[in-house]
Amino acid sequence: MSVPTNNRTPFRAMAVGLIVVAVACVALTIYWLAVKSTFLASHYGHQPKHALVAGIVAVVALIGAGILWRQDS
Repeated sequence: MSVPTNNRTPFRAMAVGLIVVAVACVALTIYWLAVKSTFLASHYGHQPKHALVAGIVAVVALIGAGILWRQDS
């Protein structure tokens, strides 16, 4: 008799990983919009382009997490 396994576990783990990436990107987005800095930039000041890219990455990561969470194996 075989024991049934939960085949969704790898997908759920990847989804949680993508959620962590999204949260980090949202934090960077807020940081780059609110604080004048040179973190990962060439000039001192607010970094709206960096914030836009981090925001887009956060949205894409959340979409991917949603797809992986519902994935049936």
